Amino acid sequence: MPEGPENVLDLVRRTPLSFLGTVTRLGATRLATVPAGERTAVVQVDTVLHAPDAFRKLAGSEVTVQLSAELDPPAVGDAAAFFTEGAAYGETLAVTEVGRLPADAVAPNVSAVARSADPMPFTALQRDIADEGMVAHADGVDAVVVAVVVGLEQVDAGAVPEGIFSEHAPDWWRARLDVSHVEQGRPAPGPLMVLYPNSRDFQWHDVPKPRASQEGMWLLHSTEGTLAESAPFQILHPDDYQPVQKLETLQAARR
Repeated sequence: MPEGPENVLDLVRRTPLSFLGTVTRLGATRLATVPAGERTAVVQVDTVLHAPDAFRKLAGSEVTVQLSAELDPPAVGDAAAFFTEGAAYGETLAVTEVGRLPADAVAPNVSAVARSADPMPFTALQRDIADEGMVAHADGVDAVVVAVVVGLEQVDAGAVPEGIFSEHAPDWWRARLDVSHVEQGRPAPGPLMVLYPNSRDFQWHDVPKPRASQEGMWLLHSTEGTLAESAPFQILHPDDYQPVQKLETLQAARR
């Protein structure tokens, strides 16, 4: 497995949890539901590198690692950066190893976090990954504008096509935007109506819900069918709203 910044970035992209840890036991487990075997190890977490909110405070605890069959098993006392996916959670945590790097390979990231406001060593890498995704997403939408929300209203039920009412109905609302800059697409500066699903149902929960006076960069999709009579564009994807500052990131990526 190659080492270096590119490999670190790839591993962060592929896994939700990574940490610097020291192997304390081999062929052991800390979780009753995960049997001990040749490919299990107990690892003390020294530094969390990146993690969901619920697991940011793992430092100082021991976790059970189901070691990858594609990597040589570590020795007791070895320190390494483990890149993992969740396997089981009970009295402690068990994870499945996706990749592993020597501790030295992530030392610059660990040192850098002490000089920044980032909460974890890989936070900057996660921002880079998110920016890559945002740029790729922007390339596939119909318009990108910088605008402030100046009005919100529910779409008249009579304007909603028949047959789409269900427990997962989107509950269409309309945001009136005041566009100050057009980065992509056919809108003009000035007023622009945009549809968005206001439902909190799981199908629509992560789609941005505009708020009054909210300013940002909006990535918009053309409205099709009968709904196009209510607004020419709509918000449909979790990445369709970005802070205004992300415009510079998008422009720099396109140069």
